[in-house]
Amino acid sequence: MKLGLTGGIGCGKSTVAALFKEVGWQTIDTDCLVRELLEEDSNIQAQICEHWGDKVFTQDALIDRKAVAALVFSDKSELLWLENLLHPIVQESWKNSLEGAPELHWLVEIPLLFEKRLETYFDLIVCVHSPSNIVETRIANRGYSHSEILQRREQQMPLDEKVERADHVISNSGSFDFLKLQIKKLNEQTKG
Repeated sequence: MKLGLTGGIGCGKSTVAALFKEVGWQTIDTDCLVRELLEEDSNIQAQICEHWGDKVFTQDALIDRKAVAALVFSDKSELLWLENLLHPIVQESWKNSLEGAPELHWLVEIPLLFEKRLETYFDLIVCVHSPSNIVETRIANRGYSHSEILQRREQQMPLDEKVERADHVISNSGSFDFLKLQIKKLNEQTKG
């Protein structure tokens, strides 16, 4: 079984993925794969340096993700450039994992799953939903400004549309126990 997990920014996708892992699923976080590429892949770092120069690197010669975010979320062409650089590598990584162990139950967390038309790779699509007031609080607590939140949202499909297109919706607006109960039920249904 292969589940694709998506949802809006700050809806709790990573928390849901961790709960699936607890009940025995193999999980892949594509945002984590992107971070690893930015931090560890010297070829990626060289291409980024060639494209943007030193302005997106710290004094320790590490990629400054906030500086990159400021560039890409204010200019669609720069975002597209970065996605074209990173997304094929990230997709190849998770596809290889799934193909390498097809007998396992996989959950792949992909924030832009619908936007990048990746639905066909999965048996079911799960969308995590949270009300906007809860999301705003969560993201603000992570240190994002209101304008940074809006910039990121503008690059994503509206959450209501993701909910409509998903096979299953997990509500992350109640207690943690309620969230765990939803995961337990979905786990039982899909592993059947």
